[in-house]
Amino acid sequence: MGTLINTAVTVVISLALAAAIFVGSNRLIDQIQSKYAAAIAGLGGLVGLLVGAVLQHNDILKIGGDPPLYVFGNGWLTIVLGGAVFAGLGYLVGQRTEPSLERKTVLERNWRVLPFVVPAVFFVGMGLVIPSLRTMLLSLNDGRRGDGSWSLEQYQAIFEDDANLNFDNFGGIFTSRLTIVGLFAVLLAASGAWASTRRLQRGPGRSRTAVDSVVTVERVALGLLAAVGVLVAVGLVEAVVRDPNRSAIFDNVLTPLVSSPITLAVVVLLIAGGAALWLSSRSETGERDQLDWGSPRASTTLVIAAILILFAVFSTLQSVIWNNLWWVVVVTGLSVTLGLLLAVLADRARGEVVARTLIFLPMAISMVGAAVIWDFMYELQPTGDQTGLVNAILQGMGWEARGFFINGSMIPWNNFWIMLILVWIQTGFAMVILSSAIKGVPTELIEAARVDGATEVDVFWRVIIPQIRTTIVVVTTTLIIVVMKVFDLVKATTGGANRTNVLANEMFDQLRDRNFGLSSAFAVLIFALTLPVMVSNVRRNLKEVSS
Repeated sequence: MGTLINTAVTVVISLALAAAIFVGSNRLIDQIQSKYAAAIAGLGGLVGLLVGAVLQHNDILKIGGDPPLYVFGNGWLTIVLGGAVFAGLGYLVGQRTEPSLERKTVLERNWRVLPFVVPAVFFVGMGLVIPSLRTMLLSLNDGRRGDGSWSLEQYQAIFEDDANLNFDNFGGIFTSRLTIVGLFAVLLAASGAWASTRRLQRGPGRSRTAVDSVVTVERVALGLLAAVGVLVAVGLVEAVVRDPNRSAIFDNVLTPLVSSPITLAVVVLLIAGGAALWLSSRSETGERDQLDWGSPRASTTLVIAAILILFAVFSTLQSVIWNNLWWVVVVTGLSVTLGLLLAVLADRARGEVVARTLIFLPMAISMVGAAVIWDFMYELQPTGDQTGLVNAILQGMGWEARGFFINGSMIPWNNFWIMLILVWIQTGFAMVILSSAIKGVPTELIEAARVDGATEVDVFWRVIIPQIRTTIVVVTTTLIIVVMKVFDLVKATTGGANRTNVLANEMFDQLRDRNFGLSSAFAVLIFALTLPVMVSNVRRNLKEVSS
């Protein structure tokens, strides 16, 4: 109880001193024009108190002894003398260099921001810059405590450990079922982009045969995409209820179909035929057309293809760094996509406020709290009725219950089920920001597009999306920074076991084991991965301000 009282008294005194310094510095700046020397003396006194506090805290003027002896007798006397000395120097400077009235006005205007800027710079420096520099220096020293000679031993240990960065199964990426389906989706995206270009540029020079060919190609492409999509969806559901590394649909249908020589020949013929039609349409009118990758179907299919290929990469190369990048792709991509979809669906709908509030509500839950909630959702009982909601549903449908975090056969997809927790939390944030951006789109642009014959999909894709692109980028970069530092969810669910470890959790484990050098190296690595996104945000903000 005494410790609590002392802490409370210390906090109150600190806040009172901070308020007194803030108010006093503002009053001193007000006196620059009328009492210049006194104002400079007061400001110098405040700086002197700070210098004296730094000297006293770091025992720079300590002589030794027990209790400690100081040059000026008492540690607090150092602070007082620092203020007095600097106040006297300030008064002398003010007396000897008093400027003109015009110059005093400029000084008062320029120094008005100091009571706000100086504390901010001080706290940023003490709480961010200095610890960051110390962490970087610590990571460049060898030894567990970082007290050895200068070297890159810590970083070498990180990148030489296969648990942190692994390329052993790199060839498996190209034989992954996800890669096969992703490459097929790229082909469908190209055909969709080509078909959209033909529709947009129809004119007197276009023959009816060319238009019919475009429609036929597009319908075939959409039919193939729908068929593959259904098979993939059913295969994923089968993998969840059976075994994520064994799927009869993938093993017996998709993989043999796509990897057979006949399929390869068909794909080559389709590419050759599409290229021939493309070249013939260009020579017909003499135009150098570009594929319309921005069309809804082409861009959506291309995004799906990229996601599938990235999933193939991250699920094949299983290590700490690859897991971190997988988190960034999944959580950021799904949160922004779902947030945008919900923002569009909720826009000007009945019950919009209630719906947005409920979706945003998980943002108020801590990471550990969300992990506990979803741990109960995924809970697996060894025998009897299942109490976890997900496994109770699987059991009720006649399927086998499974451990989504601890089941060895779930690796590496146990990472995905943890990622969904953060998606559940961050989707509300993305929805609120994007919803505000959508409401800011001028209605004149939307009405003009509808008058020109644009469908609702075209309005969304070609009018709304370009108008809110900056907001989408801001939300995306913000989520990347948040996800890159993910720690709580992994620690609270698996503790990094079963190949679910991430950089922040590894940093904590090394710190707990008192391996300060390696822990600092992991911290610097997280900072290095986050830095490009932060620099991009700053540059974009500066560009917007300048424009």
